[in-house]
Amino acid sequence: YQRRVREAVVSTQSTGSSGINAEYGDAGMYPVGEVCEYCPEGTYSAGGQDACDKCPAGQTSESGAKAASECFVARSCAWGDAHLCDRETGCTFGCESDFCWSQCDGACPRLDLIGCHGCKEWCWLSGNGEKYHFCTENSQCAAVKRNSCASTCTL
Repeated sequence: YQRRVREAVVSTQSTGSSGINAEYGDAGMYPVGEVCEYCPEGTYSAGGQDACDKCPAGQTSESGAKAASECFVARSCAWGDAHLCDRETGCTFGCESDFCWSQCDGACPRLDLIGCHGCKEWCWLSGNGEKYHFCTENSQCAAVKRNSCASTCTL
C-alpha cells in the first residue's frame, strides 16, 4: 500500500516554472515519475535514492521508514486482523464509540516491558491535549496508537 504524499513538478527551464524535483526522494520516500511516494512496508530510504532498500531478512518496517534502524521483527496482535495491529509492539488498536483504544496488559503476564503480550485487554487512549482521542474510523488512531492509556486496562 502506497500513498501519494505530494505532487512534484519537475523544474523546467523552458517554462520557467519551479517545483520539487522528484529525481530523488526525501528520507522515507522514493520518486515515481514526477511524484514522491512513501517507501512501502518492509523497506526504508535515507533519502537521495531512486528506490527504497529492503529491511534485513526476517524484518519489516512501517510505510515511510527512513533508516534500517526502523526495521523490526513483526509481532502478531491478539485480535488478529479484526482491527488494526501495531506490528512492532504487537498491540491491537482502533476506533470504537468515537474514541481510540489500544490493547494493553493489565492482568496479562508480561515477559518484558515492551508491547503487548497476547491478552485481549484494552484501554481508551489518551488524546493529544484531551483526555481521550476522538475518532470516526480506525485509521484516525494510528497517530496515537502508542499514547498512554487514559482509562484502566479492562477485559
